[in-house]
Amino acid sequence: MSERKTIDIGSALDALQRAGSLFRAGRYLEAAEVYRDVIRRRPRLPDVHNNLGVALKAAGHIKDAVPCFRRAVRLKPDYVAAHVNLAASLEALGRPLDGLEHRIDAWRLAADDIEQRDALVAALRRCPFEKPHAGARSVLVALFERDDLDRQALAGPAIRIWRAHPAIRRALEAAAWGYPDGPVDAGFKPLTSFFPDELALLALSSAIAVDPELEAAMVFTRRALLDDLSAKRPLAADRDWLVALALQARAAEWVWPESRAETADLRVLDLRADEPDPDSDRALVRALYRPMESDPDADSLRREASMLRYGDPSLWALLLRRSFLDTHAEARLQDDLATLTPIADDTSASVRAQYEENPYPRWLSIDRRPPRSLPEHIQRVLPGYPVRALSEAPLRILIAGCGTGRHAVQTARRFRDCSVLAVDLSRRSLAYGKRMARDLGVPNVSFGQADILALGNHAERFDLIESSGVLHHLAYPLKGWSALRSLLAPGGLMRIALYSRRARAGFDDVRAAIPAEGPMIERIRAARRAVRMLPPEHAARALLRTADFYAASGVRDALLHARETAVDPLWIAEALAELRLTFMGFELPDPGILALYRRHNRDDHLGLDLAAWDAVEAEHPEIFLGMYQFWCRPAA
Repeated sequence: MSERKTIDIGSALDALQRAGSLFRAGRYLEAAEVYRDVIRRRPRLPDVHNNLGVALKAAGHIKDAVPCFRRAVRLKPDYVAAHVNLAASLEALGRPLDGLEHRIDAWRLAADDIEQRDALVAALRRCPFEKPHAGARSVLVALFERDDLDRQALAGPAIRIWRAHPAIRRALEAAAWGYPDGPVDAGFKPLTSFFPDELALLALSSAIAVDPELEAAMVFTRRALLDDLSAKRPLAADRDWLVALALQARAAEWVWPESRAETADLRVLDLRADEPDPDSDRALVRALYRPMESDPDADSLRREASMLRYGDPSLWALLLRRSFLDTHAEARLQDDLATLTPIADDTSASVRAQYEENPYPRWLSIDRRPPRSLPEHIQRVLPGYPVRALSEAPLRILIAGCGTGRHAVQTARRFRDCSVLAVDLSRRSLAYGKRMARDLGVPNVSFGQADILALGNHAERFDLIESSGVLHHLAYPLKGWSALRSLLAPGGLMRIALYSRRARAGFDDVRAAIPAEGPMIERIRAARRAVRMLPPEHAARALLRTADFYAASGVRDALLHARETAVDPLWIAEALAELRLTFMGFELPDPGILALYRRHNRDDHLGLDLAAWDAVEAEHPEIFLGMYQFWCRPAA
C-alpha cells in the first residue's frame, strides 16, 4: 500500500499539515498528492492550488505546476505569491514574455516591495521585445519616474521596446550597415524624423544606451543635423529629440566617431555663434559633438541655467543643469576636499592624471534599498558563510579608490549605522562623488584625496575596508593591499576586487591595434573600432554588452589604462597568506558557477579552495571577466 493511502486525511487542515511535513522532508510528489486530495474536496482554496504548484515545481515538474498557479491567480487575482511563482515557472520554461505579465502584476500589487521591484527589473532586462509591448512600456515609464533605482538597468529594455516598431528597427539596421564610415543603407532615416517617443527620451536622457545599432543611428543623425545647419537649412527636428540626443552624447563623453568634414563644419558653426539662435538649434547640434560649457555662447547659456526654475522637469533644464550647474558645483567642491596623504609614487601620479582627464564612471543614478547589517549582507553575498562572530554596528568603513563615488554611496546606503571614508587619487573624481552624495542626500560618507600606498600612517582603523578595481592599477598590488591591511580593526573584514589574468588576456588583441601616440580621444575611438572588428566568438567582444564601451572614460579604463596588473587565484592565495588573511569566498555573478567548482572540490560547499578555483578558471577563462570579487578577514 502506498504512503498516501495509509494517511488518515481527516480534516482538510490535518491534510495540509501532513502535506507541509512531506514537503519539508523533500517528499515533494507525495505532498502534491495530498494537496490534490484537498483540492478534490475543497476546489476553491487558492493557497492549496499554489502549494500544489510549489510542490510540483520543487519536484522538477515545472510544466505541471503552471496550471496550478494559474488556478490560484484566477481564484484570487491579488495573490502576489502565486503571480511570482507563475512568473518564475514560465521563465524557467523559456517563456519570459508570458512570465513578465505576472511580474508586472506582482509589482503593481506590492509596489513598495523591493524584491518585487528588483524581480520586475530583472525580468524586463531578460525579455527580447521583438514586438511592441504596451504593458512593459507602461511599467517602464512608471519605473523611470522613481528615484530609488538605477535607471541604467531600465535603459536596455526601454530601447528594445521602442525599436521594436518595424520602421525604427529598419532605420537602426540601415545605420549599422554603414557604420562608422558610411554610406548608410538607403533605408536609413534620421532618428529625429520619428515621433519623439517618451520611452526613448527617458532612456537617452537618464542612462548610457548600450546598443551598437542605436549608436550608429545617433551618429548618422547628428551628421545629418550638422549638414542641415551648415547649409542653413531649417532643422526638421523636435526640440526634445535634440536635447535627449545631446544628453546621450554627454553621457557618452562625445566618444562617437567624427569625420574631418564634421570637424570643419563645427569650426564654421562656432564662427556663427554671434548670429541669432532663438531655438538654440546651433547650440544643441554643437552639444552633440562638444561639451555645452565650451560653447562660444556659453556665458548666455550659463545665465539661463542660473535662472532655471527649481524642479523644472524639462529635458532642456536637465541639459543646462548637467552642463553648467553640476560642473560649477564640482569645481567648488574640489577646492574644499581634504588632502589626506601626498602622492609621490610615479605610477600613482600617472593614474591620477588619467582620472583627472576622464573621471570614471560618470554615473547618473543608483539603487536605494533598506539598509542591512554586515552579517545580513554577508549572508546575501556569501550564502552559508557563518556570520555569528561578525560585527553588527556601528561600522567604520574605508572605500580605498572610490573613483567618482558610486561605490562609496552604495556602501553608505547599504549598511545600517555606518560611516564611510572614501579616498581616491583624483580630486575631480572625488568632487563628482561628493556632489552626487549631496544631491542624493547621503550624509554618512566623506571624501578625501589620498594615495593608498601612503595610507599606512593614517590614524583611524576600520571595521570594513573595500577596494574594488584599484589594487591592480598599482605597480605592486601587494604593497597597496598591505597598506590597507594595516588599517583593519581587530575582527574587521576586507572586500577586494582584482582583474583576472585569464579573463583579460583577450584584451591584448585589442590593445595591439591601438596607436601608441596621438590624442587620447582618437586612441579611445581606435580601441572601440578594434573591438567592433573582432570575430563574433572573441572574448573581448563582451565589452559591446557593457555600458563602459559606450563612454570614453569606460573605454579608457578598460583598454588604455596607465597601469594594469592582472592576477589569478593562486596569486590571491599567496597574497592572503603573506598578509595573514583568511579567504571567505567569491561573490559570484551566477550561483551556477559553484557547480563547476564542485567538480574539483565536491566536499566544500562554501567554495574556499583557491587552487580548485584556479583549475576551474583554467577550463572557463571567462567566468571572472567582471573581476574577482572576494571577502577576507584576519587569520585566526
